[in-house]
Amino acid sequence: GARSAVLGAMALPERVRHLRRRQQHGFVLRAACAGTVAACAIALTSTAPARVLDQIGGLSFAAVAGSAAPSHSLHSGARAQGDWSTGAALGAGLEARPRGAGVARMAEQELRAAAAKTQDGEWRGPLRTLLLSRSEGKREVVLRQLQNVFESKSAEIVAEIQRHGEAKASLTWWPWLRVRPFLGYRSACASVYRTMVEHVLPAQAGSSIQVQQRETDSGGKTLRYVLRDDATEGDLADASNRSERAVAIADPASQARALLVVLRQLREASAWEVEKAAGEEVSSVEKWKARTPDLETPEYEVLFEDPSGVFEVRRYKAYSAVEMEKGQEGEAAKGGNRQFFALANYIFGKANVAQEKMAMTTPVQMDSRTGTMSFIMPSNYWGEDQLKSAPAPTAEAGVRLVARGEETLAVSIFGGYARGQAVDEKKEALLKALDGASNLRVPDKDATRLMQYNDPFTVPWKRRNEVSVPVEML
Repeated sequence: GARSAVLGAMALPERVRHLRRRQQHGFVLRAACAGTVAACAIALTSTAPARVLDQIGGLSFAAVAGSAAPSHSLHSGARAQGDWSTGAALGAGLEARPRGAGVARMAEQELRAAAAKTQDGEWRGPLRTLLLSRSEGKREVVLRQLQNVFESKSAEIVAEIQRHGEAKASLTWWPWLRVRPFLGYRSACASVYRTMVEHVLPAQAGSSIQVQQRETDSGGKTLRYVLRDDATEGDLADASNRSERAVAIADPASQARALLVVLRQLREASAWEVEKAAGEEVSSVEKWKARTPDLETPEYEVLFEDPSGVFEVRRYKAYSAVEMEKGQEGEAAKGGNRQFFALANYIFGKANVAQEKMAMTTPVQMDSRTGTMSFIMPSNYWGEDQLKSAPAPTAEAGVRLVARGEETLAVSIFGGYARGQAVDEKKEALLKALDGASNLRVPDKDATRLMQYNDPFTVPWKRRNEVSVPVEML
């Protein structure tokens, strides 16, 4: 079989030249040789000598999948007028495309056709493109298409990913396979599946899932699978409930959420790059800082580092915040993440009298005693005098502005989702470590605060969370 594939590959250039001559007479050039290429890909994955691959004429496997990798002419001696590059028809077969302005138009038409198919429930083409394309622009487009049908088709997509993942689980060499598209698709599915099972599902195991759809400013919809016991997004009653939950790790909603979390990462990286990043350990302060978004945050200096590495003591400079108004916290918390969006509406100008859109800041803070959430104000409003110039909240906003003075906090850092039980365990560990610190005193052990630095869509292995409590240096 391998010998036949090699002979077929060596005969391929002549077949391509014949087809190119037909193209010059007005015929549409299609790769009747696609079957030969597929056989060659299977037979020559890791052992093909360079000269044999050269005989294939530079056909780019990645281009078949809609990749934006540099294209190669089908014949090295092709003149300008006969210079052709391969392109993807997203399920319509392999075609050679003329370079130039026409390529952009053809790509746009293909994406529109794919979008129409996705609206009809067809998700396989966009999924393949998302997994294999080297073009970030194309991945962005097909990701939106998948999100449009994900809620109704999530079970089918999960089954597709799981099928390839479980089939390759016993093949230790398979994750290193990168040939596209004939074998790369299966390898990419297996990589996504491993990331789901090893890094996302364990991080959310035991939490019930709430599906939300919110309209964007552009008129589209954003699909969200919210962890009900998440300290910021979920219901406070769920977040503080430490009882065991009867939610299996293989629950369909949990699997759908885990898959969507991973697929969103493919906008900027390949499946294998995402899997590698998910498995990296955080072993230094610099790596924790790398998880911090490039946004304004209150300034502080480190006064003391616990020798055991549990916490550090920081002295914060004065800053200002917008928080839920007294009497509104409990009512807002009943709706899960309504506190978050009430504060966001003020920051984005929807709930302040000047309709001023402010820059996002970090971290989002949650007072453990009252459940009150707060956002940091931009630095031009830090301090009591500066805060007077900030736009006032609207009457129905349910938020208020507060100036906070200097404070000294003992802070413990952790990653993953800030779920209720995990947060409680981190608080207990912090307070226990402080009990053994002879140079520190905790005036009020109930005055703990959760601080989250990342947006709700951030994957668990990129998150930075902190629990803190006011302390006095002795």
